[in-house]
Amino acid sequence: MTRDNLRKRHIIKPLDCVFCSEHETKSHLFFECVVAKNVWPFIADHFKIQIGTDFESVARFWVSNKKNSALNMVSSAVLWCLWKYRNSIIFNNTIWTSISQVWRLILRTLKFWVILAPKSGSARL
Repeated sequence: MTRDNLRKRHIIKPLDCVFCSEHETKSHLFFECVVAKNVWPFIADHFKIQIGTDFESVARFWVSNKKNSALNMVSSAVLWCLWKYRNSIIFNNTIWTSISQVWRLILRTLKFWVILAPKSGSARL
């Protein structure tokens, strides 16, 4: 993760999750953290699918010959925004107040990304 690389350069940042203060790993940030655990069920419900708690459960839809293009765009936005918001807290001293901040970032990102979606997928977004 980013902070591990900073430690190698003698820039010390804690290795705890900025959202929940548990030990941060890639799996924790994207799937096990309380923030991620609140986002993924909503996405799964919207698309009427099951998403597990790992990268493989999300990636299995990425190899589906564009059949799940809207889902893939949304899942990419979720992963991207969790990462971006985490980095904003760490490096820009953004203050964490609620999950609605992450949702706003996800929705704003999708608003800009929707032009990349095929017409059939943009309706689902």
